[in-house]
Amino acid sequence: MTVRLEPLPPDRFDSWRAAVRERLIRRRRDSGLRPGADADEHADAIITQMHQAGAESRASAVLGILIDEVEVGTTWLSLPGERAYLIDVHAERELERHERDAVMTLIERLARETGAVTLSADAFLGDEETRSLLDGRGFEASSIQMLLEPLPDRTDADEHVDVAPMSRERFERFAADAERGFAEELAATGRISFEDAAAEARRQFGVELPDGVDTDGQQLFTAAVDSEEVGVLWLSRRVRDGVPHGFILDIAVDAAHQRRGYGRALMLAAERETRRMGAASLGLHVFGGNTAAVALYEQLGYRRVQELVVKTL
Repeated sequence: MTVRLEPLPPDRFDSWRAAVRERLIRRRRDSGLRPGADADEHADAIITQMHQAGAESRASAVLGILIDEVEVGTTWLSLPGERAYLIDVHAERELERHERDAVMTLIERLARETGAVTLSADAFLGDEETRSLLDGRGFEASSIQMLLEPLPDRTDADEHVDVAPMSRERFERFAADAERGFAEELAATGRISFEDAAAEARRQFGVELPDGVDTDGQQLFTAAVDSEEVGVLWLSRRVRDGVPHGFILDIAVDAAHQRRGYGRALMLAAERETRRMGAASLGLHVFGGNTAAVALYEQLGYRRVQELVVKTL
């Protein structure tokens, strides 16, 4: 068996682009991450960003997958430097395990040859084709998007945990701590340097909280037990598929108060506030290394709709 990756001929670029656009949209819709027209908009943004120069774009590589000189599918790679990204891989027939291994070996080799030290990919809920190519090859979840939908009707709220709006005075310390913590977690994924992570954290906080604690659509809370603060919650009002959607941007329990159920109490508070904003779904992002948090969210009914997986080459 021979397996090769061959650049896609320019005259096939338009038909490939139409097909990959449909795959990008379907994966996001089927997973529940972007169930409506926003899936179309996101797919178009990816294609436009990566292929501003059409088939001649240098930002990525579109390759045919040939097995014994017969094309069986295509793959699309972003190759910007040290961190390569597998945007799409698709076969027209089900590949055997040894064929999948051979294809992924060539993709990884190409990434290394262009200077990459890591290779990442998105694995969506329900996308068994991509997962079958990635599983067992040393990829680990770097970050996870999770979704709770519909919101459950719970009756077991922890009444002795007082969750109240954050004061302006408390916000100053929260902003500094949260920005630094996000930068540290982002750098720990290995995707970017700490300097770049710190810059990205500052940028995101500026976008999300331009007016601090008074920013419209953002709700910040502190949790206290017997008047002693035990944690914080940051909840954002967003739109998903044209309807209100809650998104947890930050949730933290002080180290001295962990393993006492306060994290769960904050999560239930997020559900209550999400209902008050008229939303029936709640999402969050968690770094893959935070296994305790992932376990809690799954116990509460969240499902993983998208995982960014990374492998060191």
